[in-house]
Amino acid sequence: MQKNKKINNRVYEAFQSSRDGLVRSIMKMNVKQQDVDDILQETFIRVLDSDAKQHIKSPKGYLFVVSRNLVLKKLTQQSKEIDTEIDDALLNHDVDNTVEKELYQKLKFERFIEVLNSLPEKNRRAILLRKLYCLSHKEIAQKMDLSVSSVEKNIAQGLKQCKKSLYSQGYDVNELKLPIPLNRSSKECTK
Repeated sequence: MQKNKKINNRVYEAFQSSRDGLVRSIMKMNVKQQDVDDILQETFIRVLDSDAKQHIKSPKGYLFVVSRNLVLKKLTQQSKEIDTEIDDALLNHDVDNTVEKELYQKLKFERFIEVLNSLPEKNRRAILLRKLYCLSHKEIAQKMDLSVSSVEKNIAQGLKQCKKSLYSQGYDVNELKLPIPLNRSSKECTK
């Protein structure tokens, strides 16, 4: 019983002393403010469990590694959700398009292209390779010489910025429709 208390104190002290640094580290990775506390709590619990199973030499360093991995996991999930939203939007074809709807979509797409062109190179290139050329995250990672998680992060950040910009311009971002690339079917893009 005394040993568990000592382990808990050691991890707790490391957590308390590095809490501000953890928050800054998490916030640098574009995590929403409301998600920071959840990530911190999950980090603490995982490190505490890991230390109970096998003594961690540097709890402070391990806290940073675990928090980073949790953020990357969250960004990956968000990227997949955004991919799903856009892929669904690509597949939904409204047969009853009116002239107004077509004009609205055309203007929205033009604005999307402007926003896309204003993104940092890595974000823009990752989005184009994914959405225009229908490459998998792994294929994009190889082409861009990045890790798969970096590709997912670049896509998520870029699409988030596009959605934010379009939303601020008054466009409905829940139905973002992009054209299907030439010589490719919609099924090829949803691999």
